[in-house]
Amino acid sequence: MNKFFKVFTVFLLFITIAGSILAYNTAKNRHEKYFFDGRKNIECLYYDPSDFINIPEYETSQDIGTIHGCIVPHHLVAKDLIHEVFQKVQKNKYKTVVLIGPDHESTNKGKIFTTLSNWQTPRGVLETDGNLTKELLKYDFVTEDDDKITMEHSTSSIIPFINYYLNDIKIVTLVLTKQVKLEDVEILTDELYKNINLHETLFIASVDFSHYLNLEDAQKKDLISMEAIKNKDINKLMSFTNDNLDSPISVVTLLKMMDKLGAAGDTVLNHSNSELILKKKIEETTSYITYLFY
Repeated sequence: MNKFFKVFTVFLLFITIAGSILAYNTAKNRHEKYFFDGRKNIECLYYDPSDFINIPEYETSQDIGTIHGCIVPHHLVAKDLIHEVFQKVQKNKYKTVVLIGPDHESTNKGKIFTTLSNWQTPRGVLETDGNLTKELLKYDFVTEDDDKITMEHSTSSIIPFINYYLNDIKIVTLVLTKQVKLEDVEILTDELYKNINLHETLFIASVDFSHYLNLEDAQKKDLISMEAIKNKDINKLMSFTNDNLDSPISVVTLLKMMDKLGAAGDTVLNHSNSELILKKKIEETTSYITYLFY
């Protein structure tokens, strides 16, 4: 009887230990999936919790069909304009987001930077579409650089908004130097077109418009920029400097992608300026124009 009791006690102890190990590993796996997902993650350096407090609610009832693309600012002074765009697009069901923004340094001329790493956000992991990204990395003008992607605010600042509004999506992050060739943009957009589901992919160009001008001059430049976008005047857009916008090549890439997708409709959703938002006189302002393409 004593021997049976000892064997039974050892058996219970074994079951308890095995169960604890299994529970620990299950919890650990859940935690790793949420925070690491088996790959190195990169940080959202420009996340500010205050950007997601007292968010205005915008009218979203107008049905313009599936939104395939949009232009948003990355200067977080204009965070409400970013919220407005995402409230418009979140009614669509996307599986992939392609985020395009400028490399403000542009020292590695002609390159497009991307990452195979996932994004670590305060709301969890935003997973990179590794398969699609690897297709793009086959071209020598596309380079993987986690440090560049992490530090470049044109894309990193938008990641928290994507993760806040869009569920169960994967992302491709593209940072374009200002010297990217138009022929490489054609190759890039062709490759994207071949490898996406047209109705389940959203393209975002993260671009700020007129820089360093007073409000009156900035608004004049904005009208010229809007006219060029309306007419899809690629040559005109590529001639622009910071007086008009900070990344002509990002806008051109978006427009070429929308053309391939057959997204003929576009709407200027909002147009503002840092002086108007901050309600104080500024000698060197920044303009913001948001667009929807459908």
